[in-house]
Amino acid sequence: MHILDDPGLSPRVTTLLARARRGTAIPAECVRELAARAEAFAGDAAAVPPEAVEAMIRFEERYGGLWYPLLGSNGMEHGLDGGTLVHRGADGWSFSGIVDGDWTSTVDVLLDQRTAMTLAGRSRVINRSIRQRMESHAQLSLVRDRPHITLAVGMAPGRVPAVAGVGLPAVDVEATGPADRWWVGGGTAVHLELHKWWGDEDLWVARCFTERARDLPAAVDSVRRSVTGGMWREEEWCAVCAHSREPAQPCLGTP
Repeated sequence: MHILDDPGLSPRVTTLLARARRGTAIPAECVRELAARAEAFAGDAAAVPPEAVEAMIRFEERYGGLWYPLLGSNGMEHGLDGGTLVHRGADGWSFSGIVDGDWTSTVDVLLDQRTAMTLAGRSRVINRSIRQRMESHAQLSLVRDRPHITLAVGMAPGRVPAVAGVGLPAVDVEATGPADRWWVGGGTAVHLELHKWWGDEDLWVARCFTERARDLPAAVDSVRRSVTGGMWREEEWCAVCAHSREPAQPCLGTP
């Protein structure tokens, strides 16, 4: 069943997809032809395995032609095309199935539905499933107009921040993945997301959203006490608002 025909989506994903567009999905027989022609980066020129082809077919049946906006106007475009690459990397076989318009980058889909991005020649698994990725997007869409502050923490390459959860809301399990994590409740939402994973250190951004601007300082204090294992960095760019501001300066959102 295509996701836009699914009546069992969470309320927030349903709201997210209210602005979605649906293009044409590729039929299964065309996916098989596409996989047969796909360039396989396997080192030993290994043939694309049948399980990869079946995963591509399932993906196209579920998400083919889907487009929805998030932060910018480019949106999230789902589907296979003639330029789709099937390749085998450190995390297994994957195929390019999503174009993330906010990152202006291709998202690879692993056979178990995890997603990964490759930037500056380095691949990193971001989401544990496409469903979790969309729950995260839906949560961001719900809170993006609230008052918020963007922080940043530097980590050793490949390291993940430890989060004690002191003073934070409960983990939003449905929206949380390896490098895309949420805590939501009581009028506060915290988003911890991997922003850069190349060079001398990884950079994670922590976004604090509150319903009332006066509650932001307490949320920021909780995040600074809970997130450990790295070094706090000054962050001037707010990706939610697409503008620069002084480090730790709040964006007050939509009046």
